[in-house]
Amino acid sequence: MRIGLFTDTYRPSINGIVFVVETLKKHLEEQGHEVYIFCPAKTIRPSHDLEFADDNIVRFPSIKGAFFDDYDTSIFFAPRVVQQIRELKLDVVHVFTPSQVGLVGVQAAVKNETPFIMQHSTDLYEFVEHYPVVLPGILALIGIVFPFTVKLQGQDVREILKLYRPRRGVTQWNKDIIEKAITILYSKADAVIGLSRKSVEQLESWQDEEKYSYKVELLPNGVDALPKPTAAELKAFKAQHGITDSDEVFGFVGRIAAEKNLDILLPVIEKVAKNRPNAKLVFVGDFEYRETLEEKARASNASDRIVFTGALPRDELGVAYAAMDVFVFPSLKDTQGWVLHEAAHAGLPIVIIDKKLSEVVHDGVNGLYANNSASDVAKKVELLLADTAKRTEFSKESKRIARIYSEQRQIKDLIKLYERVVEKRNPAGPRRIRQMRWQAARIKEKAARVWRQR
Repeated sequence: MRIGLFTDTYRPSINGIVFVVETLKKHLEEQGHEVYIFCPAKTIRPSHDLEFADDNIVRFPSIKGAFFDDYDTSIFFAPRVVQQIRELKLDVVHVFTPSQVGLVGVQAAVKNETPFIMQHSTDLYEFVEHYPVVLPGILALIGIVFPFTVKLQGQDVREILKLYRPRRGVTQWNKDIIEKAITILYSKADAVIGLSRKSVEQLESWQDEEKYSYKVELLPNGVDALPKPTAAELKAFKAQHGITDSDEVFGFVGRIAAEKNLDILLPVIEKVAKNRPNAKLVFVGDFEYRETLEEKARASNASDRIVFTGALPRDELGVAYAAMDVFVFPSLKDTQGWVLHEAAHAGLPIVIIDKKLSEVVHDGVNGLYANNSASDVAKKVELLLADTAKRTEFSKESKRIARIYSEQRQIKDLIKLYERVVEKRNPAGPRRIRQMRWQAARIKEKAARVWRQR
């Protein structure tokens, strides 16, 4: 198959969507498929000398994000690029973000009668609580870009016009717009992917059976285990960050962002340290909220028990997980939590607040669900730190569950979904599917022969 992946965030940015797109491209190509990524250039002058240049990566001119820091605002969608997409004759368009580049993918799919899949990668509905200033941009996106993307019916236009009526509270206005716009857009897709039970239930609750409805496929992204650190690497990491072998470490890995609910962990370490004086809290990552969180940490009465490591390359993150005894994920605004899979692969017991967020955390099996309160999170963390036998039991279960959602297994399910939408849309679907499978097998075998001859 020829597959187009459309995303408004990609390298050199570092976030979950980037890792997902990068991983999908790698595994789909290993299966013999031809994959193209369409993404922002992070400059108004794209060129082939970029650090992450690739003939199968098409970059659009862009400026620093007007909506969210991780999403660059892409501009100047040249007719030649639209023509280039048409000439590729894509079999499937897979959209990860409902912003400018994502909507170009939808437009290309609609114009070329190509099946398209929407993946609900980011909970924009919840994000706007922390980014209320995006209202003008969202209104412009919905009112100007959206109508040129999909074939709007009279009912769609009426629903969009309603969104321009001011209402009390900018945050609620943002949420109303996002709920309605996503519902309209997703109803026109050939398939919608929800990465967690939380997202599936959210998207289904927005639907109006008389106006807009669609089936949501529960399909978490696959994640493999990170490389294990050597004893020397672990020792060096601990020494660098003032962690001793007698310390009891719990921590977080990911973007240090306001919407991640990380503030709650500061009173957690204060409470835990009262009963377990060797406890330490470690934050691994970076982003725009780090400076604020560090300032708050310095004001904490447990400031000497809080460590910020900064960002680490993903292939070096294994050492951070290895230094922890318990992994804590307080976010209430994620759609899957890629790092939860990494932590589970590393054999960590996990404490989460969002109970329907992840398929790899099972309450009482390999983790504990906590209420959104510092007292309850501290209680669960302390319980695990105090019980070596339970941590050992949970560790074994974390590894077992994480293996169920491997990259290879989830890729197979994704390919089946691709084939299903192609077959449903195309009258010659079954024959086309057989042809694509044969072509993919030939490419895969040819690559294997080249590899064996090295």
